[in-house]
Amino acid sequence: MPSAFRRARREALHILIAWAVCLAWTIGYCAIFAYRPGSVALLWGMPAWVVFGIGLPWLIATVYSLWFALFHMKDEEQ
Repeated sequence: MPSAFRRARREALHILIAWAVCLAWTIGYCAIFAYRPGSVALLWGMPAWVVFGIGLPWLIATVYSLWFALFHMKDEEQ
């Protein structure tokens, strides 16, 4: 198995795991906190469950993607 293929597979696995973690957080958090009866707590003019259930994983995924692309991914040597 060529090293470039192994590296690409490992990088794809990193991205897939990050995507799955953000998906699980978003679905789980929103399922628990979005459908509560009663008053809706606001944070920055949005419901708090939107900020923590959608905005926070989006921010974390963006920071992780930037870190991963800038410092972890390697170009193929030729």
